[in-house]
Amino acid sequence: MKKTIFILLAVLALTAASFGAQQAVKVDYWIIDGHGGMAYPVGESGNNVNMGFGFGVSARKGLDTEISVGGGISYLNMAYKDTTAPAPFSATVLDAEAVYAPYLPDWFIWPYAKFGIASYMVNYVKLDASSNPVSTSETTFGFLVGGGARYPINNQLAVNLELLFNQASLAGGTGDSYTFLTLMVGVSYYMK
Repeated sequence: MKKTIFILLAVLALTAASFGAQQAVKVDYWIIDGHGGMAYPVGESGNNVNMGFGFGVSARKGLDTEISVGGGISYLNMAYKDTTAPAPFSATVLDAEAVYAPYLPDWFIWPYAKFGIASYMVNYVKLDASSNPVSTSETTFGFLVGGGARYPINNQLAVNLELLFNQASLAGGTGDSYTFLTLMVGVSYYMK
């Protein structure tokens, strides 16, 4: 719970700092994203879970014409390869994110890069002392990094495709590390 509160406070601090920044050009916009797609395990995670699905929303405040900061919440679900597992691997991801989108007004597709720190509320299966699978949950920190591209429909709407690498380390960084890619398709709304 402390980690979740810390991330919320970090997002609020970044947003508050953006309001106080002095700028030569007035920038006043928010970006609201809704997205859904697939989650694909990589590394050791790929040995244990199958490809699954994910969806979420995020909101960011523009600091200037190229940088925005904010946060989001996403849900991911991937079934275990072992059919005796009592529940799938799932995670609710609460992140603080920063996006760099170079100002390219003559391009018909706008690329961007994203980085974030996140609190992963994970439900997973582990073996107990008698080697029986047991469903358990844990809240842990991790990060996400990647990028995407937006195709503007008009001045306020855009369709986007985004690929992110996620890593969540269980047991306070001493346990298994769940790594996965998310490939999401979404819609972005610009509030000015």
